[in-house]
Amino acid sequence: MKKSYKLEYRLNDERNHYPAIYHYSFSDPYEIFCRRLCDFFIKEKKVYKRTSSSLEDEYYVIYVEEETDEYIFEQAESYTHVSLEVREYNEYSVSPLIFTYDLYSHEEALSLIGNDYLWIEEEEYEKISAEIDEDRSTYVLYMIRT
Repeated sequence: MKKSYKLEYRLNDERNHYPAIYHYSFSDPYEIFCRRLCDFFIKEKKVYKRTSSSLEDEYYVIYVEEETDEYIFEQAESYTHVSLEVREYNEYSVSPLIFTYDLYSHEEALSLIGNDYLWIEEEEYEKISAEIDEDRSTYVLYMIRT
């Protein structure tokens, strides 16, 4: 029998006892590891910022706060497989797409998300932040050219 890895997103809201907002069960722990490295989480057109993470008994937990001033790429491509977009970070405008990685696994995604620097098409980029956009089924790295 294959092991199941459990992940829970909770609001970082002490007054309401840190309510769970999303529950997941994965057969692949690498997806959880990727999500724990993401600074932002997008689901149902809401943006959440990761404040911390923990391991509690059999649950991996990611604590988040809702962000109301972050931009959502509603017109961007959606994916049916593991993918990672690299976007040029622009704080107050749309972040243009630099490159898209079509990946085979979350383990491969982890090998990219976990870096502070990437070389793409002979240019070096520095990571500003990472997110998982569940609405579009992709990871996104926001980077600046060094």
